[in-house]
Amino acid sequence: MLMKSPVFLLLLFFTVAAIPAAADKGSIVYAEGEVLVKRGSRTLSGEIGSDLHPGDLVRTGPGALAVLELGERGQVKLRELTELSLDSLGTRTSVTLNRGGLFSRIKRLFGTEAYEVKTPSAVAGVRGTEFFVAYGRKIEDEYDVWLCVNEGAVEVVLPAEGASVIVEEGEGINILGGNRLTDPKFYPWTKDLNWNMEPDRGNIKDETDLDAAYSDLLDQDYD
Repeated sequence: MLMKSPVFLLLLFFTVAAIPAAADKGSIVYAEGEVLVKRGSRTLSGEIGSDLHPGDLVRTGPGALAVLELGERGQVKLRELTELSLDSLGTRTSVTLNRGGLFSRIKRLFGTEAYEVKTPSAVAGVRGTEFFVAYGRKIEDEYDVWLCVNEGAVEVVLPAEGASVIVEEGEGINILGGNRLTDPKFYPWTKDLNWNMEPDRGNIKDETDLDAAYSDLLDQDYD
């Protein structure tokens, strides 16, 4: 069972040209292995071409993956054993990562348009970038969140702590127990993650050993 922590805030700002508003729905554009969609009291098989709606929960099984199109916002890729709730889709798109690993590739947006990834202890709000978030591993009592950026930059803010930091392209950061920011650092495995979301351009399955990558974070983040 996931442990709850106060919600913190991660923000990313860009000055960019506007794009048309996205439709209030998404779809599964690629799937391997067991992909399930929970919609209300029903559990559906997540197949390529399946429509997705606000309130849906998408879950991948062992060895599985899924790529979701979020209207015109961009795409997200779910690793195996990932659970993602689609809280809202459209002008403001919000998803909650309940467990696992999520790649986001988001088009640059403008004005009030926004995209955010939430966990029980953090929110990653972006205006357009490519980043990875993992949630569900812990070393102490609370679950940690860790994030790395492939393109763009993310400003991470913990309002309750009065702390903030910018995570640049190629860097990673850990949010220990949901309330302590580590310093952004360059981690070689950030570039080794499989960022591809287009099957016609080759393999899209990310098989990075996240436990080893996470241990690398912990080796530097804990005294």
